[in-house]
Amino acid sequence: MTRELARTGLPIIYNPGEMHSSARSETTRAPKASETTAAAIVSDIVSLGLRRGDRLPAESDMLANYSVSRETLREALRILEVQGLITLKRGPGGGPFVSALNASYLARTATLYFHLAGATYDEVFDTWKILEPQLSAKVARLEDRRLKEAAFARFLDYDVEEHEESEIFSDLNNFHAVIAELSGNRVLTLLTQAIDHIVVEHVLGTGRDTIPEDDAMSHDHADIAKAIIAGRPRKAETLMHDHISEVVERFRERHPERSDELVQWM
Repeated sequence: MTRELARTGLPIIYNPGEMHSSARSETTRAPKASETTAAAIVSDIVSLGLRRGDRLPAESDMLANYSVSRETLREALRILEVQGLITLKRGPGGGPFVSALNASYLARTATLYFHLAGATYDEVFDTWKILEPQLSAKVARLEDRRLKEAAFARFLDYDVEEHEESEIFSDLNNFHAVIAELSGNRVLTLLTQAIDHIVVEHVLGTGRDTIPEDDAMSHDHADIAKAIIAGRPRKAETLMHDHISEVVERFRERHPERSDELVQWM
């Protein structure tokens, strides 16, 4: 593989609905039986209202329900396990159990696509700057002030010196998750949280300045939260954009060689 190919990545193909089937077959394939079975299991989890920790039916029941072979069913369950949608527990009382919906698995899969496309961390930063300021403005427009006050209460008077470093890091990152969840748009929530996971795992977690940097971030978060609670979307959007820009600039100063690196697998 040439260095040029490694830098540019593969072309991104889009298959519009009007594309001829002959051309479409060159870039797509029919789903395997295990994939359609995995999709059917997910559909049943939703339709049955199952929650985290609920056990899926016994293997014999699923074989009958989905009319597939044992090999196909087990492959389908492995697909869901790899995606973090279920947990396969071994031993007595084991079996497939519903997992929490965690966007980190979406982020992990996305990094493979980003890397193969030749996407860099600078492009991840650009995406972060586009998504989250807009999301902050959207949440600021919510009319339920009490809901927003309750959601952001722990970020308003946050003293980093009263918390352990690992706790601080988690709390600062959870601030962004709260904004995504309050948006009420589950697609935006998943996409934003996936980008946040990449930023956190690959950027914020590398060589921070601990207390001084954490204190600055906590003050930024408090100002953003106050703008959101007060129902000031333009100010919330501007503050979030400035906050992200500052975080990115600190990273670029500390690791000038990494911004132009290809996104790595998580």
